Amino acid sequence: MSKIIIFIILLYAFSLIFCQNISQHQPELKELGDGWFEVTASAIIENITPEQAKDIALEKAYKAAIEYFSGVEVSGRTSYIQAENKGIIHIDHFSKLINQISQGIILEKEILEEKLETFGNSIYKIITLKVKVGKQSGEKDQNFNVQAELNKEYFKEGESLQLSVTPSIDCYLTIFNIMSDENVATIFPNEFRKDNFVKAEQEFLLPNEVDKINKVSYELVLLPEKDEDTEIIKIIATKKPINFQLNTDYKTAFESLLNWLITIPRNEMEEVDLQYYIYK
Repeated sequence: MSKIIIFIILLYAFSLIFCQNISQHQPELKELGDGWFEVTASAIIENITPEQAKDIALEKAYKAAIEYFSGVEVSGRTSYIQAENKGIIHIDHFSKLINQISQGIILEKEILEEKLETFGNSIYKIITLKVKVGKQSGEKDQNFNVQAELNKEYFKEGESLQLSVTPSIDCYLTIFNIMSDENVATIFPNEFRKDNFVKAEQEFLLPNEVDKINKVSYELVLLPEKDEDTEIIKIIATKKPINFQLNTDYKTAFESLLNWLITIPRNEMEEVDLQYYIYK
């Protein structure tokens, strides 16, 4: 009888340890109201650095908040910007989840706590943060699509970028360049081409022949102290003309862009993100 009791106690203790370890893999989420959530997520440090584990934990937290907010499972749609600063490769999170914003998007985030904890023989990176989630209203117009491509994916510093866009319906194009320091620049419309209306199935080129006559080009330059970098061209096509002014403070420009995008009904717009790389 005593052996059975000891076995039951050991089994119970093992189950507690097992459940505790499993819980470390599942983000804990607290709803704060008005789209805000407090999320705690973790990642095991196994054959990766603590900084890489932090990236994984943050990704889990973002995914959990968006899925809870929108009720839609998020998968395979995260864009990473990878940049090198003084020889150290790191992941910048500004570009995460910026596509398919009708399903949900991280508008603001603040890390409250990060720590290392040991469970059994494993070390975990644990992150607690506050995030604000938003999403567009309405459903996608299935007849509204945009095809876009760059002249190449990998650019040597000093080479010029060229863009081709073809919409399925008449629309208005707004094109942004998103850099890895969270700076955002509007590259179209611009002072040389103010009319951004494009007809259905008509190929739009940037730069086009008129731009070239005006000596307009999009030569790519690395940010200071970087030997390589990754940036994004974000194309927004809308059924109606829009007038969006970026914040002059680059530190809030990306945030203002995201907050503006979710105000556009989903059936009124289409978006495409094109990621490219620059090296010395």
